[in-house]
Amino acid sequence: MKKVLLTAVLVLFVVLAACGDERSDKEVVADAFDNMMNAESYESSSTVDFELSGNMNDPMFDQVTSMLNDFELQVDQAYDQEAQMQEVVMDISGSIPPLSLDVKLPFLQDLENQVMYMRTDSLADNLGMMFPIPEEAKGKLVKMDLQNMQGVEGEDMPEMDQEEMQERGQAIFKDFIEQKDEGDFTQEEDRYSVSITQEDFRYLMEAFMEEFDEMFTQEEMDTFNQDLDTMMKEMDEVLTVEQFDMSMVIEDDQIQENTLESDLLFEDPESDESMQFYMNVQTTYSNRNGDIEFNIDPENEETISFEELNQMMNDMMMQDMGGMN
Repeated sequence: MKKVLLTAVLVLFVVLAACGDERSDKEVVADAFDNMMNAESYESSSTVDFELSGNMNDPMFDQVTSMLNDFELQVDQAYDQEAQMQEVVMDISGSIPPLSLDVKLPFLQDLENQVMYMRTDSLADNLGMMFPIPEEAKGKLVKMDLQNMQGVEGEDMPEMDQEEMQERGQAIFKDFIEQKDEGDFTQEEDRYSVSITQEDFRYLMEAFMEEFDEMFTQEEMDTFNQDLDTMMKEMDEVLTVEQFDMSMVIEDDQIQENTLESDLLFEDPESDESMQFYMNVQTTYSNRNGDIEFNIDPENEETISFEELNQMMNDMMMQDMGGMN
């Protein structure tokens, strides 16, 4: 099941990463998507707005939703194909009473060597009570070898080349665009929109499973297909997709802005409970094929391994427990 969820995340990631002339709206979108995916470098900034509401019998529901709806999320990315580096900075602000949070988590991934670096200072400053990061770890980069972290529940995951995975994912989404009807694409000035249905999401899930079948056993593939049929039937009973659209501002065959907007209504047919989830993800692109400067510089910063950090945290907790005796 974790692998199925991973596939769904990959699908969403590719959808998020995804036009007058004589071409159709569909052809303009396809060409702009090709240009975006073939960029040698770029920077992007995404804001994520969401709102959860509903009528639930759980007395804690309104309190939890109020807290979640107060959170703000921004994700900044930078990618350099030649350097084989990709950086993501997540900025999360909100509150978990009595704590007020403003967490900035930078990650730098070395795609060629499958190594990731993470700066944890902001995490320690905001969530020190939950994540007891020792003082000696602050100001250092945590280095994680992704090849050593590929196991899932004790199973060995096949090694996957990041660039190859991206190319295969791009091909899947390109095929998805090609199989959509012309009527699914609309244009208003320089903004092009495409509607996405539940069946489209199923198409993408199945396409990913088939393309990356080396990640799954035949038994898992069979189980996935059975689970997908069951899941889709159950979703039809409880889910109403009131909106699920992707739109792009395209200029000179380049995507300048990408917006994913969804409004989903979940209703329990056996009770009066219902829940509505709205999400808007807006991404703007800049510095396409330009020089990239990353915030994290492993060559000139002190690093510690993930195992060293884990040992430091365990030692710190043991000392705290000893002091309580």
